[in-house]
Amino acid sequence: MSINFKEIKIPKAVSIVIGVILSILILYLGFNLIQNVFTRASDVAPIDVTINEIKENSVKIRYTTSNEAQGVIEYGTSPTALNFFAPESQNTKDHSVELTLLSPNSTYYFQIRIGENKYDNGGVPWTFATKAKEDTQQAIPEPQEEPTPASSIPSPTVASTEATITPVQSIDVSDDSSSQSLGCGETDCQKICNKLLGKGCLTQDLVKNDCIGKVNIKDCSLK
Repeated sequence: MSINFKEIKIPKAVSIVIGVILSILILYLGFNLIQNVFTRASDVAPIDVTINEIKENSVKIRYTTSNEAQGVIEYGTSPTALNFFAPESQNTKDHSVELTLLSPNSTYYFQIRIGENKYDNGGVPWTFATKAKEDTQQAIPEPQEEPTPASSIPSPTVASTEATITPVQSIDVSDDSSSQSLGCGETDCQKICNKLLGKGCLTQDLVKNDCIGKVNIKDCSLK
């Protein structure tokens, strides 16, 4: 016995109910799909984008994401021509991408692409400027004369005003009380008188032998 489906008639009310159920099911699935898409996009959206270590030819871009992701920095010297790319090597939450081979004293623009989504700074690319190239030529200091040490300056010669004093030679007069003879070897007043005037005796010999008054010193003659 065969069934002719063409002859089976579905009530109109049943078809309306089936259509409503299918519509609700489609809307539910579509809403969940859209919600998941937006949720995944927000989980990998860049947070706290910072520009660090700006140099003449390089710079570092840092940012974070709620979930691990692998992004790409798209950059260039024009906000409408981001033709250079710096991809990350692995999935992470803390991102740090270094841009190299940049030109000194130049303005750059960049955005972050994660998956199919692109992120910028409120509708415009982020921007930074590299440092100007430093002049490596240093001025050569002029040579300066070093001061002459005080120890090497010759002291002026001062003429000595002190006269050389020749020491006076002392005469050692020996007083030998045990000897009866005087310096001239005479004890007789007349002989002493005869030996005066450079002949060996002195007037002191006359004094010591009590010859004063006994002889006349002028002519050495006895009174």
